[in-house]
Amino acid sequence: MSGGGNIMAAVDIGSNSIKLRVGRWENGQVDVLLDTTEVVRLGRGFKGESDPRILDETMEDAVRVVTEMTARAREMNAEIRLVGTMALRQAVNAGDFLRRIREATGLEIKILSGEEEAFYSWQGAMSDMAEGLSGDLVMFDTGGGSTEFVFGRKDQIDKIQSVPTGAVFLVERFLGGGPVRQASLDAAMDYVYHLLKENGIERRHPTVSPSIVGLGGGVIAMASVKGGKEPFIPVNLHGVALTQKDIVRQMRLYASLTLEERQNVIGLPPSRADIILGSACIVLCILRALDVPSCTASLNGLRHGVLMEMFAGAPKPE
Repeated sequence: MSGGGNIMAAVDIGSNSIKLRVGRWENGQVDVLLDTTEVVRLGRGFKGESDPRILDETMEDAVRVVTEMTARAREMNAEIRLVGTMALRQAVNAGDFLRRIREATGLEIKILSGEEEAFYSWQGAMSDMAEGLSGDLVMFDTGGGSTEFVFGRKDQIDKIQSVPTGAVFLVERFLGGGPVRQASLDAAMDYVYHLLKENGIERRHPTVSPSIVGLGGGVIAMASVKGGKEPFIPVNLHGVALTQKDIVRQMRLYASLTLEERQNVIGLPPSRADIILGSACIVLCILRALDVPSCTASLNGLRHGVLMEMFAGAPKPE
């Protein structure tokens, strides 16, 4: 950790992107001062590898980004926590990356388990959404290499599950760049749907429809495309509903386009153009597995949950 006082910073080092959120504790909640994301693709090239490794050029880029984000947080006199997820859980050379970050910043990275990752995402998502939701709740967080789930109710977690598939993995294995053939799209959907079922992702009560909260850059990007506006302003997308029909419509669009054409889709961040179809496949399969018509997009995920723990001492999972 670094800095100190009433300003905290969380850096989330994921398989697809690295995210920084800086906040101040105000009136019992986190007031966000800075929120920024850079796509680095730490998990690029992991597909089908028995000993997945972070590529040299990707590691260089990631070290640069984390160092720059840490410097920005220190300029704000923030106490800093670094956390890593799926790519760092898998990579055989993750130790090299941790060492280089330690040398560059003086900070240690805590590699979260899938369950810890889901727990912090739940804490962040429920910080401002729980009041408007009732009954059974399901939160999912789609990343580049894994997707986390939490089943529970307003003030209670019943089940935490991490499913080892994400948008980067899905694109590398099934979807490629684009345009994408229907057979490839069907194969990706079939793979994800059956993987979810194998991991117990299904509605708990057949007659009661749960409320679904969706996290992750793919969900926010699809909410932006649904709105059809530029520029991309994430804060305006918090709370947007995404229906199965919205997602199917977007999947058909992305599958029909080249990568260059996707980068010109109104509302879609160009940095997500190559993996947005993978994100859409996962989200649609989740809604179908849970047998629900829609989900609500949330900006407050993992890094927000980490900030909440830093400020309020939220309990860690058993």
